[in-house]
Amino acid sequence: MQFILFLAVAFLIVFGLYAKKSTLPKKAKIALLVTLVLIIGFAWWYESYNAKESEQNRAMISAFKQGKTLYCEGREISSATFVFVSGTLSFIPNDKNKNDKGVVIDMATCTIER
Repeated sequence: MQFILFLAVAFLIVFGLYAKKSTLPKKAKIALLVTLVLIIGFAWWYESYNAKESEQNRAMISAFKQGKTLYCEGREISSATFVFVSGTLSFIPNDKNKNDKGVVIDMATCTIER
């Protein structure tokens, strides 16, 4: 998918640079290039933000699976009392934890250390 996006952007840049003046005026070429630069800049920012968030999620999942305690919404979450659900990136109480039955804790609210 990224390769197809790269090819599309490359095609638009080449088209913008080599289009005849009668087909695409200079102002339109500049607007096209500025728009492409903004789109590429936004995509780069989004990917770096998403990579950082994914790394934090992996660190929390790893810590949870190693038996460390996570702190979420004022609760202490550990593998002894909760189960991690990868589909929703959340924690639900296991069968031994009757006190928190029905509680779903989103991983986005958790930290590894207090």
